[in-house]
Amino acid sequence: LYFVDLVGQQLSEQFPRLTLDENAVEVHTTLDIHLQRLALDAVRDGLVKVDALLARRKRKTRAQAALITVDAKTGDILAMVGGRSYNQSQYNRATAARRQPGSVFKPFVFLAAFEQAADDGRTDVTPASITRDEPEIFTVGEDFWEPHNYDDYDGEITFRRALAMSRNLGTIHVGEAIGFDNVARIWKRVGVGTPPKGYPAITLGVFELTPLEVAQAYTLFTNNGSVRPLRMIAGIDTDTHHIAPKPGEPRKVARPETTYLVTNMMRSVINEGTAASARGAGFALDAAGKTGTTNDLRDAWFVRSEEHTSELQSLAYLVCRLLLEKK
Repeated sequence: LYFVDLVGQQLSEQFPRLTLDENAVEVHTTLDIHLQRLALDAVRDGLVKVDALLARRKRKTRAQAALITVDAKTGDILAMVGGRSYNQSQYNRATAARRQPGSVFKPFVFLAAFEQAADDGRTDVTPASITRDEPEIFTVGEDFWEPHNYDDYDGEITFRRALAMSRNLGTIHVGEAIGFDNVARIWKRVGVGTPPKGYPAITLGVFELTPLEVAQAYTLFTNNGSVRPLRMIAGIDTDTHHIAPKPGEPRKVARPETTYLVTNMMRSVINEGTAASARGAGFALDAAGKTGTTNDLRDAWFVRSEEHTSELQSLAYLVCRLLLEKK
């Protein structure tokens, strides 16, 4: 029903005359009914586990969740869940809840680094390049910012390891080396949300996005560096004619080769990094992704890119579990 509400909103905005027409209008959407059922089951079952975890930690707050699945090649929205229960709340968290993306933004920091190196004609910046995962106090105007890792520090660490283990300081120092303005510039080219300014905190995703916007941004990694606009209306039939909305044109953001490097690094997130418990629980498909949390686990994210969708239900549960159990 969250999806249906959104379709109705888009129809009234993009085709206002149709909503006033008394004749029958048939709307064809991009929704995959099978995937939608799996998504609903995944969110429901995942929240049961999350509720149990919160109860054991004596937290009285009730968790909410949102899930969106897209075909990154076409931009089609295949499944959408906007919250725990549509009957209890029609607020669509997949499209309206603006929260800090946290560490799911980190791949774009490394993308900016590889893009800057390519612009400079350098070939020595690779996933094996070294960054410093060490504490530091940053000056922002007249203020000071002292970020921390969730646990320990690794000192010298490769780009790949920094992303796989989601090391805050390792990532911040990559942004510092190329210039925080360059990180902001690459995100501005992505073109979703309100572009943040080039402050050090941008590297940790300290600005706000919706799940829909994050999903659109991540289409870059399966489209060789181009962002694909998302859509949910495939066609409209009236008594007299057929309307086929024109798909949005992909927007070029980065080079295919730099995009490939980051996508390959995100495979390590699942294979040996912060999402490795998915492998331990039996998820065997080739995939790339990134976990993300904000302060005190107030928000937990997972973005995954792969060519198969049959394991949506099991992986969605694994995502909820691994994020909320992360220290």
